[in-house]
Amino acid sequence: MIVASLFNGLWQGALIVALTYASSKLIARRSAATRYALWLAGLIALVVVPVATSVSDAGAQLLRAFAAPPAHAGFTVALLPARAGVQHARDWLAGAATWILLGWLLGVAINVARLAVSFVRLERIRRRAQPLPLAGCDVYACDDLAVPIVAGLSDPLIVVPSDLAARLSPADFRRVVEHERAHVRRRDPLWNLVQRVIEATLFFNPWVRIAAAALSNEREAACDDWVVARTGSADEYAACLAALAQMLRTQKLPLLAASAYRSRHALVARIERLCAGGPRRLTVNAYTLGGTIVLFIVATLALQAFSPVLALTPAQTGIQNISSGTSYVAAACARPSVEAQVRSAAAPSPPHGFKVRGFVTVAVTIASNGRVVRTSVLHSSGDATVDAAVVTAARTSTYSPKIVNCTPVEGQYVFRADFEPSP
Repeated sequence: MIVASLFNGLWQGALIVALTYASSKLIARRSAATRYALWLAGLIALVVVPVATSVSDAGAQLLRAFAAPPAHAGFTVALLPARAGVQHARDWLAGAATWILLGWLLGVAINVARLAVSFVRLERIRRRAQPLPLAGCDVYACDDLAVPIVAGLSDPLIVVPSDLAARLSPADFRRVVEHERAHVRRRDPLWNLVQRVIEATLFFNPWVRIAAAALSNEREAACDDWVVARTGSADEYAACLAALAQMLRTQKLPLLAASAYRSRHALVARIERLCAGGPRRLTVNAYTLGGTIVLFIVATLALQAFSPVLALTPAQTGIQNISSGTSYVAAACARPSVEAQVRSAAAPSPPHGFKVRGFVTVAVTIASNGRVVRTSVLHSSGDATVDAAVVTAARTSTYSPKIVNCTPVEGQYVFRADFEPSP
């Protein structure tokens, strides 16, 4: 299931990012806060949607629930041993899945270690920071910093370089502090942690990188809007950022630190945005966010309904729950190696009045205990509802496992249904 989810995320991520981008550009053009919320929802969807489509076929069940009652149409069902090429491909994927999983776990471990190091660095900065009473009770100074940051998760502190107040005018220093206070008000340290954990978990997925980069940019833009609302001048704040870009030296910041100055390129983009002017909305548009989440849910159901090849679903209620393959071994040791066998084939229930003529073949993977662990459509009829009916029949049939050297192992069968449309 984990490997299936990881692979599903590589192609489903394109759909999620496209939906998020369209919503952010077409609907939420005025509000950086709304665009930030959309990209955060999109980043979370990059985790949830592939998992949902790998472990559930709720979309297919919903489609069948709204379909018309089945007709008494003519069809025949044949269970055939899986073709050698299909079986070899499955065996190769099964072997590769272990290495893929190990590689993924190693990458996650490395990235989680980086987050742990970042947390330690932030705690060290918090301990060394000294209060700046004239700047406010929430502002601290530290010699180890080159740029202002927000440090901490549960009780975040604004920490600035020790000499920053002396190098800036009081008005510009206030603008810098207001930007960091906006991070605290918006709970950005906590959401930044969520972002970094997702990036660490799905480090290999390019769509996660795209969504995370957009999320970081919109977070800073939303905080810039807070500063303009508090100080009243976008041009003066843009000039402040330009001065900071010349004044502050580059520093590799902890991953968990919320900061406005991670790169000069992003800083230039923010200055251009401020100079462009235009209305700014500080609150999230709940209708836009809710509508985009609904789009994600609809996309998930559609993927579950029309992508049976990639669905990895648990056994259905019609499949016999066999906890052990011992009885099969006892019966088959006279023939120590036999293919998986069908015990009871379920009949497909095609939609009423269907006009499909042809056949559907479904590769059924049978576990060593006789359970169906996954199915994939090898040959489609061209009609999604007919395909779904055959997949359901394949899943609800019961099987005995493949035996190799008197040991039950995972095997395959090809479930085929030949259809004649009802008159």
